[in-house]
Amino acid sequence: DLYKKEVEAAMIKYKAVRPANTIDASNVTLMTDAVALEAGKAIFEKSCMVCHLAQGQGLVGPNLTDDYWLHGCTIGDLFNLITIGVPEKGMISWKDQLTGPQIQQVASYIISLKGTNPPNPKAPQGELCQ
Repeated sequence: DLYKKEVEAAMIKYKAVRPANTIDASNVTLMTDAVALEAGKAIFEKSCMVCHLAQGQGLVGPNLTDDYWLHGCTIGDLFNLITIGVPEKGMISWKDQLTGPQIQQVASYIISLKGTNPPNPKAPQGELCQ
């Protein structure tokens, strides 16, 4: 059928223009190895800590250690959020400062903070993630 052939042709063309090693919200995976998490922590401390505090407990930005999230619960949601930002809340898009692998590392580090119970956490915001 013509539609199916057009979709297949578009997918071949899309794969040709999109580098095979590109990481985006649709294919990002959670990293749990120590090297990736250390790299993510370094990015967090340089770029995220000012609004989310050193242990992710939240200040201007939300608490990243509890079970409540404002913009989705998955690694893909978080990758997308870091990539596009939340301009209305003062969070910039990081797509011009960080590569896909760096966003994957910092998103994985942020997810590793869940349940760490830092002192003086900001009150929960958003939807319960399970």
